[in-house]
Amino acid sequence: MAKMENLSKVEEEMFAFLRRSFHVGAKALKPEFEKLVTKLKKYEGNPLESRAFVYLDVISWLESKISGVNVQDVIKEKFSFGNKRK
Repeated sequence: MAKMENLSKVEEEMFAFLRRSFHVGAKALKPEFEKLVTKLKKYEGNPLESRAFVYLDVISWLESKISGVNVQDVIKEKFSFGNKRK
């Protein structure tokens, strides 16, 4: 997948993170997750970047790693918060 020429910005950011993460210790990984989620959130509403978010909710996964809770709980909270606003 990394050798594909038409990677989206989201996919490029994720691959760059993966390359960097091999050189980062376990204790320094959380700040790296925070940087990545900030970068990816910029693309979340962009229709040209939506393909990357369709298959994997990487933002919820990153938020779960940052906060130390299960990804299911993060997704459930987002869903219930979205329903309360309607």
